[in-house]
Amino acid sequence: MVLSNKDLNYREIMAHAVCGRGSKYSQTTYTIRPANRPTTIGGCWVMNHSYEAELVGDYVEVRGRFDVNVWYSYNGNSETAVAKDTVSYVEQIALRDLDLSADRETREVEVRVLQNPNCLDAAVTGNGSEILVRVEKELGVEVIGRTKLCIVTCEAVEKKDDDFMEEEEDLLEEVDIED
Repeated sequence: MVLSNKDLNYREIMAHAVCGRGSKYSQTTYTIRPANRPTTIGGCWVMNHSYEAELVGDYVEVRGRFDVNVWYSYNGNSETAVAKDTVSYVEQIALRDLDLSADRETREVEVRVLQNPNCLDAAVTGNGSEILVRVEKELGVEVIGRTKLCIVTCEAVEKKDDDFMEEEEDLLEEVDIED
């Protein structure tokens, strides 16, 4: 069946769609000030990551925080302790393929943690009173909004119910049912 332009119609469908996305990998160094003068580092871990995000112009701003825990020795390596600190961050993530025509009122930002914050290394500073902790993380964001999709439609050929029933019966006859 060949269709001409006069047979075509257009429809607009409202849908929620990804109208922008981006990601960002970062490494940041934080300074931890323990209660005692550290001698050596025994280990470091990051936990309790939380965040929120909002669309700001053509980028997403993610504000987050997590706890950094550093196990260290002090007093000439004769005692150990854990230094705990909650650190905050702000990441601005540029968006690719941002559709500015999507309804601003319905836009939502979704954040995916592509790589949880993780301690790469921890070291006692030169003066020996602080610990520098280098943390890596990667975040992905998607902006989802209501947008219009334009589709081409055409008139469907009408079928009579009798024709449908005959085709269905023909199909049923072709199926062999084995016990």
